[in-house]
Amino acid sequence: MNMKYINKELALKYLDYDIKLYKNILDGFKEQYNSLNFLKLEDTSFFKEVHQLKSISKNIGANELFKIAEDMNKNKTRKSEILLQETLENVLSEINEVSLTDINNTTDTTCEHHTKEELFEQILNGAIKNRPKKVEEPLEKLKLNQNLTEDEKLLVSKLDKEIKVYNFRNIVNILSK
Repeated sequence: MNMKYINKELALKYLDYDIKLYKNILDGFKEQYNSLNFLKLEDTSFFKEVHQLKSISKNIGANELFKIAEDMNKNKTRKSEILLQETLENVLSEINEVSLTDINNTTDTTCEHHTKEELFEQILNGAIKNRPKKVEEPLEKLKLNQNLTEDEKLLVSKLDKEIKVYNFRNIVNILSK
């Protein structure tokens, strides 16, 4: 699904391709800004909200909204407040259209940012350092990879079983063969 106001690929890159985190941020954004009308806020509240909006809009990949909020925050001016409100409403509309499946489909293409070899190397390094997240994240990326051989699929399955019980020594042994 192509979107005009949200760049999912960029947002996921900022969030190290953490799909669940991205979905949670989108849900939080929607909850926080769904009923907020910038046009009705007084200056002190307005600029506080604009500052917060600037930060979170970048995290969700809402570049146009980010740029408007950044300019307003920097210059402490309300001259673009109507554009800000309209863009916010467009972003919220797109968030309502996006689904977890759409986000997952986005990551199918982003898997190619790391080669399979690099992901296996990241898993090995994470296991050596006993860092679950450093093992789980590249493993999840490998699971999404459509180009795995049968041997690699079997290897990913073995690694998945070992990380579930946090058996880092076995992960190191499996990948060192």
